[in-house]
This record gives sequence, C-alpha cells and structure tokens, in this order.
Amino acid sequence: MAASPSALPPTLNDPEIEKHVEELEKVKSPEEFESKLSKIGFSVANWMKILFNSPQEEEFHAEWLTIDEYKAQAHESMQNAWRIVNLSNWSVEKKGARGDLVESKKTEQFGKVYRFTGIVEAPPKFLYEEFKDNITKLPEWNPTILKSELIKEVGPGIDLSYQVTAGGGRGIIAPRDFVILRCTAPLNKEGQVVASDPYSYISSGVSVTVPGYPPHRDLVRLVHKLECI
Repeated sequence: MAASPSALPPTLNDPEIEKHVEELEKVKSPEEFESKLSKIGFSVANWMKILFNSPQEEEFHAEWLTIDEYKAQAHESMQNAWRIVNLSNWSVEKKGARGDLVESKKTEQFGKVYRFTGIVEAPPKFLYEEFKDNITKLPEWNPTILKSELIKEVGPGIDLSYQVTAGGGRGIIAPRDFVILRCTAPLNKEGQVVASDPYSYISSGVSVTVPGYPPHRDLVRLVHKLECI
C-alpha cells in the first residue's frame, strides 16, 4: 500500500536510494513511475521529499585555504564547467514555448548533469557584470533567492559567497543553503580567460566549506559539484 501524501516518508540509506533511482530512471511513463513507487511503499510526494531533503549527517569541519588554493580550485571548477557545457550529444528533457530548452547528459566525473538554454533580454556584458559585481543584490530580482552574502573576495573575479534559497513544490522541497566558491571571467572560444574581445562570459561555482558557516538545522545544505551561467 502506498503511503499517504501527508505521512512522513520512510527512512532510506544512500545505497537504497541509489538502487531505487536506477530503477526509476528506466520507466517510460508517469503511470509506470507511480506504479514502481507504490510497490516500495511511497507516494510521489514522499519520494520527492526523500530526494530533495536528505539530512546532512556528517560532522561539520572547515578551515580556511590559502589564496592560491582557492584560486586553483576556482579555475579548475570553471574549466570543468566550460568543458561539460560544451559537450555534444545532449538528450532533450523539455522544450518551452518561448524557445527555452532543458537537456541532460551523463558524465563520468559528475554523474547526470542538466543544461538550460534560454533567452534573456539583456546585453551579455551587463548580465556578466551583474552576476560578478552585485551578488548581494540577487534577492532584489530573483524571488528564489532569500539571502545572498559575500563572504570574502579571493582575487579578481573569484569570491566566496553564501546563499539561501526558497523552498518549493508545495513543501516538497525544503529551503536550502550553500557556500560557493565562484569564478567569473570573459572567455575565448577555447575557454581561456581573455582581457578583451571575449567569445562568451562565465560565472561558475563549486561548493566549499568555510569556518563560520555550518549547516543550519532548518535548511538543507546543498552541494554543488558543478554549476555555471
């Protein structure tokens, strides 16, 4: 019997979750998805709560790295993001009426990643500078961001920031927070940083731990292995 949507979701360990995820990725219809969940005693809502609100059980430990270590990690993250987003043969997940596109791809290093393509009515350089220089103002125009705090400037285009995002899905997704090491830069076609005539702009990030920002008991600590705009 499937659990009611209001019931607390059963507890699963990571290997069990991974096993069920592998099985659910093979379904070919919403009906088959719900049927498989029902057989293991889940409603769709409770399954999503398990996926998106897994508790952090590891003891918090953080220490400051050197400036050079942060710079190296930031540049490595940026190069990884550039390489992944420019891979070929992505699978289409969803197409929007206004030309927006959601695609996915399985990678050896980061697992399954998603790429969103959309149109923003603003000059690329303006958007780049807005993300680069005004990260603390994100909540003013992005309703999904409740808090955006600059922790430390590491170097040109590299910083540490802390953000809190709103929950969603009618309570299925709990509010979450994350600490990000960001790298913003103008790039050429090969993904190398340039001083002028860029082919594109990038703002990439990877999750890190820093002293003074432990996981909050009322928030789910989000871990970004790879992200970029």
